[in-house]
Amino acid sequence: MDNTKLLGKKIKDYRKRNMMTLQQLAEKSGISAGYISKIERGTVNSSLKNIQKLCEVLDTTTDELMKDCFQQKEYEEIQIDNYFIFTKNERMPIYGFVGALDFENIYTGNPYFKVNVMTLSEGMKNHSYSIHSYDEFGIVAKGSLGIEFDNKESYTLEEGECILIKSNTKHAVTNCSNEECISYWIQITNCEK
Repeated sequence: MDNTKLLGKKIKDYRKRNMMTLQQLAEKSGISAGYISKIERGTVNSSLKNIQKLCEVLDTTTDELMKDCFQQKEYEEIQIDNYFIFTKNERMPIYGFVGALDFENIYTGNPYFKVNVMTLSEGMKNHSYSIHSYDEFGIVAKGSLGIEFDNKESYTLEEGECILIKSNTKHAVTNCSNEECISYWIQITNCEK
């Protein structure tokens, strides 16, 4: 099943789990029932903004919805004695939206942490809240990253600044710069769980 069809199936599953008709989801999201039907059948590539609207109504996050939607290919690590090199071309796409964001995996070879890179396009101001079951440590490599928490506290991180977000903390990110914003995220799995 291709990524667009898998994403559509997951949206339909969430809608049914919430016991909503297409028309009810359309009314609450502001997206036409016909367009939602096309998304659910996987016949259109929806924008990030529309996916975020649907997630809000369906009481989920884009991260949760996108999980497992994009095929993760195997890649080879270049091992040289006691270190590894990961080239930019070997990143594994997790999910992305043209003109908005790309979320890619860099490293998954350790059971206690993963390393991802998030690229927010210039002018990417739309956001939806995410919640993760793991702690994550973010480092801004380029641009300015806005972070807003569920309690409406917000911060802007500049290049070289970092943040630790504890598990189950609802948050959203936006690009606060006039260029693309690149940040690296380390997912930390608690080994005691």
